Amino acid sequence: MSFRPNCSQSWFSAWVAPLVGAILIAISSSFGFGEESNADSEPLKEVSDQQTRVSQLIERLGSESYATRMRARESLQRLGLEAFDELHLALYHDDSEIAMTARHLVSSLSVSWSKETDIEEVREVLYEYGAQSEDERRSRISILADLPERAGLAALVRLTRFEPSLALNRVAALSLMRQATSDDDAVRRQNAEEIQRGLGEGGRAPVAWLAAYADDLVSHSYDASRWRKLVNEQRRQVDTGSVLSVSGASVLELVRVCANYAWLQHQADDAFQLVSENLDLVQPTTRDLSEACGWAIKTGLYSIVLELQKRHASIFEGQPMLLYSAAEAHRASGSDDQANQLANKSLAIRPLPSSEKEREAMSPNELAETAQAHREIAQELQSRGLFDWAESEYRLIIDNLDIVMPPSPRTRELLARMLAELQRHQEVVDVLSPLLERLENDDQFKSELNTGRFTYDSMRSDIQWHAALAKVDAGEIAEAKPLIQKAFRLYPDNIDILIAMYHLDPNDDEWVKMVETQLEQSVRNAQQTIDNIETLMNRPGRIIRSDSALAGALNSYAWLVGNTKGDYERALRYSQRSLELIPNDPELLDTLARCHYAVGDYPNALSTQLKAVRLMPHSPQMLRQLDLFEKKNAEPQP
Repeated sequence: MSFRPNCSQSWFSAWVAPLVGAILIAISSSFGFGEESNADSEPLKEVSDQQTRVSQLIERLGSESYATRMRARESLQRLGLEAFDELHLALYHDDSEIAMTARHLVSSLSVSWSKETDIEEVREVLYEYGAQSEDERRSRISILADLPERAGLAALVRLTRFEPSLALNRVAALSLMRQATSDDDAVRRQNAEEIQRGLGEGGRAPVAWLAAYADDLVSHSYDASRWRKLVNEQRRQVDTGSVLSVSGASVLELVRVCANYAWLQHQADDAFQLVSENLDLVQPTTRDLSEACGWAIKTGLYSIVLELQKRHASIFEGQPMLLYSAAEAHRASGSDDQANQLANKSLAIRPLPSSEKEREAMSPNELAETAQAHREIAQELQSRGLFDWAESEYRLIIDNLDIVMPPSPRTRELLARMLAELQRHQEVVDVLSPLLERLENDDQFKSELNTGRFTYDSMRSDIQWHAALAKVDAGEIAEAKPLIQKAFRLYPDNIDILIAMYHLDPNDDEWVKMVETQLEQSVRNAQQTIDNIETLMNRPGRIIRSDSALAGALNSYAWLVGNTKGDYERALRYSQRSLELIPNDPELLDTLARCHYAVGDYPNALSTQLKAVRLMPHSPQMLRQLDLFEKKNAEPQP
């Protein structure tokens, strides 16, 4: 995507206003020192000579000679990037004339944040970077960090060193450190060298972080002692209030990035020690404790959650998700009884009425809000793979609310979807059938639901589909066929039904012929959808982007063909293209893995599926596909 503005305003005037007091950088070109530089000298000596030259020019800013001051100023303007570190130090020079001129230089000069060596995507993100607000620059840092294959690494190093906002240069450094690292030693070494080249000798704290990180990349380890010193220096600044830009929250963010890296290097004890030493930085609020628990669980530091519960027991007692976090930590530690006790205690917070008398005591709004709170908890638990506790929360709503009262209908749909992922097909039928029956006998209710996210035929189709799959589980293939055919007729947009039909009975020639005829038609329809979206996107004068729609259409084609039959190579290309449009989407990666598997590229199928599972670690379907690919790769290959 392009970040170029639609207006033709001057870049210079747009940049100066928001960044007075910022920096001077001319990253896109390096002017060197003309005849004074020696092209044949050693690189390290050249850097030293440049620093000496910059220091001399800065001193001349305080010369009694006006001409000398102007020449020095012009030389520093031309040097741009090479002058930054020394000019930044000169802001605090004892000579007020030098300090004032340095401040003017760093706040008023043109800046180009990209280099000719940057790839096009990076240059677009950095286009007029300095003219943007701090929020927009933060957003662009995030985009750089998300580029595949660490394509934005050099730019993130550049921003760590030269971004005028002390908050944003920290963001740039931490964003780089959060990126996934390669298992290939050569790639890690290459990344480290790229970081070291870009850092120079800047004195900012994030520069020191990246220097340590680069060394860790090379050693393939986590230098616990070095990182503790770096973190402790930040803690000292917070505790003494000596640096206003450093806060407890910013130090805690650094601690988490370091601990996560230590954990990835299988140094869990070092990770735990670092977090424990700084646990007092977590503020005693529900939001901060929830965030801390969520991070600790994701990182695998379950004992941190239990320590937080111990320190803030009164807050935990009244907050369901905090109790569930503690329960999850106990479960991960093997204490199932304690885990279930806490889960039951959490479920009982803000109870729903179980009798008519209790219902009458609550207003409709209060009842709906309470049920909605339980539904949101259920969805969070489901996303964390805690399906049994999520089911209890869902069923609490279903069992205690009238079937027509919001959010009961939506809750049934969510529970049915979760049960479907868990392949509990008959239970899907049992959950949805009462809702369908009420819809068929209550036109007003049906009308209300159809104005929302419900589609009547989709629900009817789901019931028939899972009834068919329940028959398959029972070995009743013949009984399953009419049910699954009806399901597809009711809702042909659900290609997973057609995939199930394809694999249902490969020994029945008539069935196979019928399914393949339908499959060919569905593949043609999928291709037509892609063509239509591309035509729309390429229409002259059209400014609305349809990347997500096109990615979805490409993914549907690839998933359908990859799981059945057809042009596997085209399916693979389409899947790869969908990820170019929406990088690192776990469901798109799941499809790409299936396409690799379809073309017989089993190693790439496995590696891609592992990446998908890392992004969505609790998806039952993704885990089943991962198991399939692991078994295939374990087989002797011809």
